Amino acid sequence: MKNVVIAASMLSLLFFSFPGSLYCEKAAYLVAVKLEKVERMPALETEIKIQNGELFDSGPMAVVWSPVPEGFRFRLYNKGKEDITILWNECSFIDEKGGSHKISHKDENMKRPTLEDTLAMNPSVVTVGGNRQDVVFPFDSDYISQEKDFVPYSSGERDTTDDESIRSKDLRTRPIFIDKYQEKNAQKLMKKNRKKNPDLTFENYINNLAYTVVLVLKIGETKYDYRFTFRASLKQ
Repeated sequence: MKNVVIAASMLSLLFFSFPGSLYCEKAAYLVAVKLEKVERMPALETEIKIQNGELFDSGPMAVVWSPVPEGFRFRLYNKGKEDITILWNECSFIDEKGGSHKISHKDENMKRPTLEDTLAMNPSVVTVGGNRQDVVFPFDSDYISQEKDFVPYSSGERDTTDDESIRSKDLRTRPIFIDKYQEKNAQKLMKKNRKKNPDLTFENYINNLAYTVVLVLKIGETKYDYRFTFRASLKQ
């Protein structure tokens, strides 16, 4: 497990790249989103271990998480004696309001004709002793819009394809959560939310934000739903 712990601290430095900060100015408030709890159906019989808000380690696998506003990055380690298959089409994302969303992941082709089309994602297999690094993000009209000449999701470079019919159907993502707030943005947000709760503080508002990634995994011949719930908090 030493390698898993090391991976927890290095995951954000690996091959995933995302657009830059939402703000150029120095932020007044910084938000962290950390793994808070893990549930499984059928229920886990072994003890659930969560370390540093990043590492889940129990039974046949360990998962290191590193959420960013554009997606929830992870590396899954197969520690068991059977292959683990990620059934992407059955996975989902639950937002801070409890709404459920279809997801996609980084390895999928980020272009399709219309948002209404079904994105058929092939399962991914993590063999015994192996691991998989990926990122999941909600993939429906609440988070995705189509933009012409949009900078592609996985790089900071403009699409150079000559096919205008494809370029016009690129996708733009809305951040899943905000990790940086200017003072004026925080005040504006609280003014809106205090209409319902006059005693609400900015810290309490942030601490009430929770997100869940549901990974549907097939381990051997048995299918499991793993619910990874993350909680936001202000960085000190």
